[in-house]
Amino acid sequence: MRVAFLGLGKMGRLMAARVPAAGHELVVWNRTPGRAAELLSAGAREAVSVADAVADADVAVLMLYGPESAGEVMETIHVAAPPNLLILNMSTVGPEAAHELGRAAAAAGLRYVDAPVAGSLVPAREGTLRVLVGASEDDMAAARPILEIFGTPVRIGEVGAASSLKLVLNLALAEAIGAVAESLALGEDLGLDRQVVLDELAGSFLGRIVEYKRPMIESGDFSPAAFTVEALAKDVRLAVRATPRQLGLAHAFLDLTAQAARLGHGDDDFSAVTDLPPLPTSHTSHYRASTAAQA
Repeated sequence: MRVAFLGLGKMGRLMAARVPAAGHELVVWNRTPGRAAELLSAGAREAVSVADAVADADVAVLMLYGPESAGEVMETIHVAAPPNLLILNMSTVGPEAAHELGRAAAAAGLRYVDAPVAGSLVPAREGTLRVLVGASEDDMAAARPILEIFGTPVRIGEVGAASSLKLVLNLALAEAIGAVAESLALGEDLGLDRQVVLDELAGSFLGRIVEYKRPMIESGDFSPAAFTVEALAKDVRLAVRATPRQLGLAHAFLDLTAQAARLGHGDDDFSAVTDLPPLPTSHTSHYRASTAAQA
């Protein structure tokens, strides 16, 4: 198959590298050129535009930052793509955008598969991502041979269902690391040894996320980022927009990411939200006094 891969960020480059290794012809495009050197050495061609990339493709894979960038790219695909092109949007765009992009693709005579992934850099490199799929059964069958290059595809339902589940999973991830961050902060304020707190959290219901990110939390070095603070915040904002409910924990996590960004952690791994500076003594004393007065 001729595969056009659009978007060569950290995940995209690793995923795209698996396409020629599986015996398919690969054309790549990225908004910022110069990221395709390893792919070119593996036999890929770098397109000069989205239109150039998809002009004679059998499949187009999108691995972009969010709904805005996916929408811009899709507008060009609608004009330049051959009829019946199979589009696999593996970006995290949220259900509203997935439905809109799917309808627009269908109106342009194209097939659209909603296929965000669960997993980060190591699974992307190894081809062990969990691929959540929202598509008709026919489009799922057509997409499966390419999706299996990247991991295990699981059909969740029609277009939009996979993007909905992806937001649920990333919201849970965000709130779990937020719980670790505040627990560590409380332990510090109470004079507890950080290693002891991490040991006990590792044995608690938060154990999986603690063990996953403990090396970064202990070292205070949050690079290289598997999933950045800002990228996770973007997904949480999509989750907040997707429901009329007041997601209090989600808003609290966004406060954490805003604080992390102010400290220069926006492009660091999302575990950097655990790097909360201690409150000034005067603020802490005032808070304790006000709390005692309310008791």
